[in-house]
Amino acid sequence: MKSKTSAADATPTEQRAPNAPTVRFSLDYLIVIAGFGLCRAWIVFSLSASVSSFEARTDWVFLVAGAVAAALAALVMTRFVGSMPRMHERLTDIMLGLAASSALCIPAATWLDSASLLMLGLITGGAAAGLLQVMWGERFAAQDLYFSLACAPAAAVVTGLVLAMASDGNLIAFIALPAASIVLLALECRRCGIVWKTGLPEGQMEDEPQEADEGTAPQEGGGAPFARGRALHGYLRLDASSTKLMVSIMVFSFLIRMLDAFPIVGDDPFELLGGIGSFSLVVVGAVFLVIVFFVKDRMNITLVYRLSLPVMIGGLIALALVFGERAPLAVLLIATGYELFDILAWVLFGEIARRMGPGAAPYVFGVGVAYMLLGMAAGYVASAVMIPLVDAGVLQLSAVALVAVLCLVIIAFLVLPESVISSIPLIKGAGRRTEKPADDQEEHPEPQLTLEQKCAGVAEACGLTPREREVLQFLARGRTLSIVARDLHIAKNTARTHIEKIYQKTDIHKQQDLIDFVEGWEER
Repeated sequence: MKSKTSAADATPTEQRAPNAPTVRFSLDYLIVIAGFGLCRAWIVFSLSASVSSFEARTDWVFLVAGAVAAALAALVMTRFVGSMPRMHERLTDIMLGLAASSALCIPAATWLDSASLLMLGLITGGAAAGLLQVMWGERFAAQDLYFSLACAPAAAVVTGLVLAMASDGNLIAFIALPAASIVLLALECRRCGIVWKTGLPEGQMEDEPQEADEGTAPQEGGGAPFARGRALHGYLRLDASSTKLMVSIMVFSFLIRMLDAFPIVGDDPFELLGGIGSFSLVVVGAVFLVIVFFVKDRMNITLVYRLSLPVMIGGLIALALVFGERAPLAVLLIATGYELFDILAWVLFGEIARRMGPGAAPYVFGVGVAYMLLGMAAGYVASAVMIPLVDAGVLQLSAVALVAVLCLVIIAFLVLPESVISSIPLIKGAGRRTEKPADDQEEHPEPQLTLEQKCAGVAEACGLTPREREVLQFLARGRTLSIVARDLHIAKNTARTHIEKIYQKTDIHKQQDLIDFVEGWEER
């Protein structure tokens, strides 16, 4: 059965309250924040799963399974020769099956003290978590930069609060957290008209568009740095700056998780609040939210990167030269810096996906999640080797921390300098109508707006919903109904409804007139 448009989308324009788009957008915020936050809390809970009869570390198994699943999702969703909606349906079915298996196996392993069931639950749960993060990433990329800037830190707050309130070894969490996250994902997809079930018989694919892709104009605005070249069966590729970001995320995750596995010396001052990890999630997320709320579209995300690295390096230097062990203050500084970078990474994933165009989100988030989880898994494995050496006095923890500082410095200056970070964001207050003095305009002419920025301005001025803005980008490039439905993974009737509403709200009735209207849009 195909998904239908949401009730908000089905409301005629003349019957919609003036603030209806804001209400819808606010609800999208809440759904994505809660769903993504619960997904990440589930991952943290699963990393602590264990049985008394098996003492070896098992957290890396969950992470490796998640990395493999995310990488396969990126490969399959962008290189599958056939129907993308059909492939999206298959991956969804697989994710649900894996999540259900994990929800049964991990609690059963604890009750029966079975190492085999635990390993099965971790493998299936890790794979499901990897796919679930990719699908939540699609919801991030479906909105704009400000949406990601608000949702990523708010989701971190939700994760921290859930971890603080739930007790260790709570078996209900292994069932309730993934179930709640998946239900919220289904709700958000239904609101946006995403097809979860194609309704086609087994083996049958949706009709392929008949238009010749050779005659289709290349996409404009932000996609040039990427050798995407994909109309129907092409491949997506990350550019150099995006690849550097992915590698840096993997290195950061490796270093932080390697040190995170070492025990904290002394009492944890935030134990009543769920520990240093939960406390840093809540505090960093809350501070980030406050900054975004007041700064809004003037937010310079390079400042976040500029702050996260010194905080992490400061914590590592304190660990190596001041304390010589994992003291609570050093751990708090390291965790704070890493959480800042982690939030920034999810924001940048969404920006990269938006730059590459509609349909690129599974690839970008699949690759990003795979790099992140693989780095975390390698960190836990390395810690399992180093902890006995440190305990035996063969290796000093301060030496490990100094090597980590060296790695971060190399990343900051050679691999991922600020110039690379600043080159990724595409939408910065697009369509905001700000007036500047005439003299300034003559001396510093405004850069030409990209097509995405023009569409964002038209959408804001005409009161289009986030989904209608996505469809507008296709129409502005001359795309047909079939291509819109295929690349957005929605039914043709749903796409037709969105197109009709765009024409209705803009008071334009021909696609060429709409293209001219968007091309002529300027900031006023």
